[in-house]
Amino acid sequence: MDNQLPKPFIFVLSLVQGIVLTLLYRSVENQLWPATEPVWLFSLVTFTISFVLLTLLAVEQANIKKLLSYLLPFSLLLSLLGAYIGAQQYPIALVNNNALTAIFIFTALIASFKALMYIQQLIGNEAISYSQLFKLSWRNFILFAECWLFVLIFWGILQLGAALFNALEITFFSELLKKDWFWIPTLTLAFGFATVIFRGVMHIEDNISFLLQTLIKFLLPVLTVISLGFLATLPFTGLDKLWQTGNGSSLVLWLQVLTLFFVNTVYQYAADQRPYKIVIHRLVFFGIALLPIYSVIAAYGIWLRVEQYGITVGRCWAILVCLLLACFSFGYLVGIVKKRDAWQQVQSKVNIVMGVVILIFMLLVNSPVLNFQRVSTESQIARLNEGDVSIEEFDYYYFSSNLGRQGYLAMQKLQAQIQSTHPEQAMIIERMYVNPDNPEFEALAEQTSITEFVTHSTFWPGQQVFSDELIQAVFESLHFNRWTPLKSHSFYFIAIDLNQDEQLDYVFIDETNHSTEANLWLHDGTQWQSKYMTIDNPEQIKLLKTLIDADDIEVAQPKYNDLKIGDVLFKVRSDIDY
Repeated sequence: MDNQLPKPFIFVLSLVQGIVLTLLYRSVENQLWPATEPVWLFSLVTFTISFVLLTLLAVEQANIKKLLSYLLPFSLLLSLLGAYIGAQQYPIALVNNNALTAIFIFTALIASFKALMYIQQLIGNEAISYSQLFKLSWRNFILFAECWLFVLIFWGILQLGAALFNALEITFFSELLKKDWFWIPTLTLAFGFATVIFRGVMHIEDNISFLLQTLIKFLLPVLTVISLGFLATLPFTGLDKLWQTGNGSSLVLWLQVLTLFFVNTVYQYAADQRPYKIVIHRLVFFGIALLPIYSVIAAYGIWLRVEQYGITVGRCWAILVCLLLACFSFGYLVGIVKKRDAWQQVQSKVNIVMGVVILIFMLLVNSPVLNFQRVSTESQIARLNEGDVSIEEFDYYYFSSNLGRQGYLAMQKLQAQIQSTHPEQAMIIERMYVNPDNPEFEALAEQTSITEFVTHSTFWPGQQVFSDELIQAVFESLHFNRWTPLKSHSFYFIAIDLNQDEQLDYVFIDETNHSTEANLWLHDGTQWQSKYMTIDNPEQIKLLKTLIDADDIEVAQPKYNDLKIGDVLFKVRSDIDY
């Protein structure tokens, strides 16, 4: 195998990848194109990583052209999907869609490994068989893991060497490791070097695969006993206890995933080969035949949640996973019914077809065809429009934290609709879309002026009763930064006689979606000082402005006066209900 590897081609390809990734990294660091255009950034990064990675894992001297003829279109397709994921990052200053990016990386990896094993069989002019697909998938995964382990150890050694030289006050090496033009190409070359090493000793991957399969062979009967025991007790306990855990469907799906994975690891050869003796074989046989029951239980649990709370991104994934597992489980059941002990003939066909189906779905979830964020947005807005949830109880924060651009667009439309009828909820939406990770906010925060602060504040009964010195003191006590930009707050200045001394007292209130803080400002003869005020907000009011504009302000006497014994003062908490 080692003699068949085009080593110069591998090293040149790794070096080019390192140079391109360095340029892309610098564009991010310096906020230059393509970093300023996520569509291009995601597309270029996806192509650079996927095309080179897949090529390194499969290229041989004799198949370069044929391999590239398959990998190039697939990598271009992935890059187009990456461009779509990049488009879901707009508007950049307001949308934080890191979750979608993480899902894209995960699903793209699955799709890449699925595509690679089919491509490897096609370029090898072999008839596609499950046993060979299984062998290639394990080889590719173990090779991928070994290469990354090599890169991590290599990087750790470099860091250790730099630390040793630092101890001798030689900082050249530590400074060199900080240079992006050095460490990025170095790591990509290390990965390429690792592929040459480990692909030259493929028997190691096969031995590791055999060891893992042997362990799973012993674990499958244990898992089957647990599975059958659970099903046997279920008629006596019912499903209520399972749903009370809050993750009953997830537990059932995980049990099904592990069982299917173990079954396909053990039963991968010809239909007449049995890895177990007859008793254990029958036990596993019945466990496989009953797997569709788990699909029915999981589907019922997901349906209950959707019926109660609508569709979310998590439930979309649960539905998809449940559907795919059901296809495997019912496919195996059909094979068992038709072929009995020779059910592996059907298993092989099911696995080959379902491998392609999984590949397709892993691509579709990153496309407009199956955008789970859009589906979830439409479902939650429909529940609001149909009256299944009130405007006050609606989960606005889910849209900003989980639904990215789709949630942003829906919230902007909703804010315009409820601006006059529900100003408090409209303000919640306005405050939500502040992305502290965006560097623009830090620059804006540093430039926040007292004029902007005053314009953004509400004064009662009017600004004229507050001295410029007081407003200046309050402004200087606040610390605007990229974590707390001006837009995420509502400020209120209240002038009212609190202690009945016929003198105005000044209260400043800082209100956000998550908290409300208040301070009483007093002048000690030389300067203004603040005193913290406790707050009791049982109705969780998020917009005091509507109440202030309606002059709904008064002094409330405490139910209990304070008790003083000597210099010890006892105060009754206002939030205690007697």
